[in-house]
Amino acid sequence: MTVLQTILLVTRNTKSKDALLNYLKNDLNRMVETADSVESGTQKLSETSFDLIIVNYPLDSNTDASFSIYCAQNTSAGVIALLKSKEIDALSERLEKYGIIVINKPILKVVLNQAIKFAELSKNRVLTLNEENLKLQDKITQIKLVNRAKWVLIQYLNMSEEQAHKYIEQQSMERRMSKKKIAEKILSMYER
Repeated sequence: MTVLQTILLVTRNTKSKDALLNYLKNDLNRMVETADSVESGTQKLSETSFDLIIVNYPLDSNTDASFSIYCAQNTSAGVIALLKSKEIDALSERLEKYGIIVINKPILKVVLNQAIKFAELSKNRVLTLNEENLKLQDKITQIKLVNRAKWVLIQYLNMSEEQAHKYIEQQSMERRMSKKKIAEKILSMYER
């Protein structure tokens, strides 16, 4: 399981900042960078890739939580928004639509720790799905190439589709090459 190592903590409250930094750095042993405004947070995001972003509201007299949404839409990081009770009712549903984890303040360590673990699990799941997606895209590309090569064999060597398919499979086994490589060789030979 991938551990979220690099964290961006965005908060303008120095008391909260000190407590969160102490917990994240010392108790969880994570690398943490801080920003004290939306502008500095945006700047840090443009310079560095983070695994997790924790936003402690309010920021810059802004409690609409749009910065958290920006982070969720423009990064692959997990996002945790820390909100006061009066803000949480109005914003939690909107934030959760973007996969943002919302925590009520005052923060309990156990709740923050669970939220971080949940963000780790979610990120791992997304990474796994992305890997599977890449494999499927590669498979689709291979199928398209093999089909194009079959049609080239049909057109230039007057083979039936079944004969072309068997030819590609046979060449793949005999030459110990993937069907994709065989298809690429066929296409390079006939499509010039």
